[in-house]
Amino acid sequence: MDQEIGEIYDQISGQISPQEFERKVEEKVQLMGELCDRRTAAMLVAREFGEVELKIDRIRPETGKVTFVGKIVSISEVHEFARGDGSAGRVANLSLGDETGTIRIVLWDELVEAVSSGELKVDQTFRIRGFTREGYFGTEVTVDRGGFEEVEAQIQTRVEPHKISEIRADMGDINLLAKVVDPGVVREFARRDGSVGRVRSVTLGDDSGKIRLTLWDEKAEMDLCDGETLEVINALSRERYGQVEIQAGGYSVVRKSEDAVEYEEKITPVSELAPGSIYSISGFVTGLGEVREFERDNGTVGRVSNIYVSDETGRVRVALWNDHVQLIDNLDLGSRVDLVDCQAKEGWNGELEVSCGWSTKVTFAPPE
Repeated sequence: MDQEIGEIYDQISGQISPQEFERKVEEKVQLMGELCDRRTAAMLVAREFGEVELKIDRIRPETGKVTFVGKIVSISEVHEFARGDGSAGRVANLSLGDETGTIRIVLWDELVEAVSSGELKVDQTFRIRGFTREGYFGTEVTVDRGGFEEVEAQIQTRVEPHKISEIRADMGDINLLAKVVDPGVVREFARRDGSVGRVRSVTLGDDSGKIRLTLWDEKAEMDLCDGETLEVINALSRERYGQVEIQAGGYSVVRKSEDAVEYEEKITPVSELAPGSIYSISGFVTGLGEVREFERDNGTVGRVSNIYVSDETGRVRVALWNDHVQLIDNLDLGSRVDLVDCQAKEGWNGELEVSCGWSTKVTFAPPE
């Protein structure tokens, strides 16, 4: 018996012989034709003998009715919405895990009360009975009343971290273990309802690259320092200004870790810069331009100044904008300069130039 159906047979091995089980599986496949593969057929046969508990990595959107045991890894905020008939509905998501992986659980209406009241907590273990479907971020299990039973079980969850280089736009359930490269600062903003929100942009790195993490409200207030390790569970990714970022939503977990993560900033030689990409460069100031003021579309005044940076491979013009302009006061030729996360682009005259936006870290050191 192959592994594909062997794990399912193990659930009912005391009720039927392996030979009889395989015979029934083949009969089911022939009966349903192309509508049923061997694994699905094995599930249907097993259910004839009672409830079958699956490991999370075996659950698929087409599984249908499913039973499994898992530990709560994360809990979302409660979201309210208006139904077509005008009534109000509520929904919340949980992420449950076992030693094989994690899966998203969807709770509706009265089941959401356990989230609102704080009755449900991370690390509680439940037996779930529900129905699978293809969700926006992969397989989801919708649970009805009676499908949520707390149990005593020892489960070591496997939350497999991604490498930063593996993260693409519009991914969900991102798990990451990375070093804090830049903790960022907390900024306040006004929401549409007049309340004040808080946001923070943190730069994380591992041995495959770096990425920006956005934290909101309470998560934004975390005490973070350069060099610390963060564990991020159930984050989402998006593309912003041509770069992929991750966001920690209400159902995400962000916490410090004692695990060590290696990261080293990649410095790109000036001669290897190409338009359209983000780089970190290091060199010396070999030219200084004047500070110019300009009026933005909203009527406010901005400032820009150009400097020239050289390394052993070449020379490039660098545009400093707004707050970065203040850094060139009393700047001397020959000063050391490090630019982290600046954008290379084609200038107005067709020459390559580098632009330092709000996310660029600019550091000057006096000539030796």
